[in-house]
Amino acid sequence: MKNKPVILVTGASGQLGKTLQAKALDQTKYQWFFYTKKELDITSPAQVETIFEQLQPDFCINTAAYTNVNKAEEEKAKAHLVNATAVAHLASVASQHTTRLIHLSTDYVFDGEQSIPYTEDDIPNPLNEYGKSKAIGETQVLKHPQHYVVRTAWLYAKNHGHNFYRTIVKKAKAGEALSVVNDQVGSPTSTDFLAHFLLRLIDKSPQGGIYHCAGEKVQSWYSFAKDILREQQLEVPIQEAHTQKTTALRPRFSALSATKTL
Repeated sequence: MKNKPVILVTGASGQLGKTLQAKALDQTKYQWFFYTKKELDITSPAQVETIFEQLQPDFCINTAAYTNVNKAEEEKAKAHLVNATAVAHLASVASQHTTRLIHLSTDYVFDGEQSIPYTEDDIPNPLNEYGKSKAIGETQVLKHPQHYVVRTAWLYAKNHGHNFYRTIVKKAKAGEALSVVNDQVGSPTSTDFLAHFLLRLIDKSPQGGIYHCAGEKVQSWYSFAKDILREQQLEVPIQEAHTQKTTALRPRFSALSATKTL
């Protein structure tokens, strides 16, 4: 018999995984198991099945993902393997073990043609291979009504990982002048904010389906960069730029709105 509900976290070395590890220290009513990609490769069906058999988790938070948006255009098969095929198997194994899967997804499942934040009911229409692979992954998870898809956007941790927030701080501290795009708008979301949401989701265990969790401020990367400089009390020249053509198309507006409250 298990004394406490068991939570399995995949992709534990990522920025959200590390934030969840810090939060878990205070969440002693659960038994936590964190697995990095080296310890649990979700693209290995055998590894997934073995871990689920061993742990019999009550919840699995899947933070493992292929996230290189530009590279996904060239590595389509790899992106789809991690973000769709592996997720389908993970969702199926979770169901077999009566585990509730909490799968992290992205604002990039949308095309950016709206001018108001996307809700859980809006229909995905991704522009790039990364977004397409994540949208397919969502569909696979939602075949199991007890599972959750949690979409987030512009994720950043202040203290670890490679992200926009830390890049701006690093460049500003080095005295670099900044040029930041002002024609992509979204919802910057801290990993702390998302981790709190995931813990509430586990605590309350509402019905399965799609949930949005994103920062409340809708802004451009340029506006976000100015907020970061203000918060860190850093002063360097900063100018607005326009999005340059990259390998992958990006939505110009991908802010998320949460209509479901916990």
